[in-house]
Amino acid sequence: EHELDGDRAAALDSLDAGTYSQLTRTGKLSQALAGLEAALAAWGPRRVKLNTVLLREANGQALRDLVRFALARNLDISFIEQMPLGETAVRHAETYLGADEALARLKPAFGFIPSVESSGGPARYWRVPGHESRIGFIAPHSENFCADCNRMRVSARGELYPCLGDDTMVDLLPAARAGDESGLRELILQAVAVKPQAHTFDLSQPQPAVIRFMSHTGG
Repeated sequence: EHELDGDRAAALDSLDAGTYSQLTRTGKLSQALAGLEAALAAWGPRRVKLNTVLLREANGQALRDLVRFALARNLDISFIEQMPLGETAVRHAETYLGADEALARLKPAFGFIPSVESSGGPARYWRVPGHESRIGFIAPHSENFCADCNRMRVSARGELYPCLGDDTMVDLLPAARAGDESGLRELILQAVAVKPQAHTFDLSQPQPAVIRFMSHTGG
């Protein structure tokens, strides 16, 4: 679970225990769902949302189940295009599922109504008649939204990444350990200054755009 757009976002890429274990390597679906239910009890559905990475084989045929799961709990859910980060045994081109294709699969089943709502992030939202949940689609690959991106991420090692699709990084750890607040401010401003105008993801290339895995960067 991590903070996103002021709310608490939980990653849930599959409702199948076997697939969930394979994707997370060590995770158990039962534990994840128990944690989600605890979060709902503590904060309520309007302060909790689900994030699902679109994966052609792993969950491409189960997207309707994930939407139904969210609707039944009044949860928002965002489907996110997989970014080609990190070297894997399977090429990203084989696992990639675009947001437009996912939307085309889901829209007829639920009668999606387009929404102009914005959470301040990159998601495009749809509503389902009779439900409070928002169904979001985040397309960093097919719809480059870099011009509106205001995000940077800090890894557990104190590395400040201005862009997920770029290896450029500013090391905050020495200044943080020294308690140098003014130095930290300067480093953060440096990171803002080198934030690239755009990223380039090309699935035709044999190597990923960035070798660093998303798990290294963190949420």
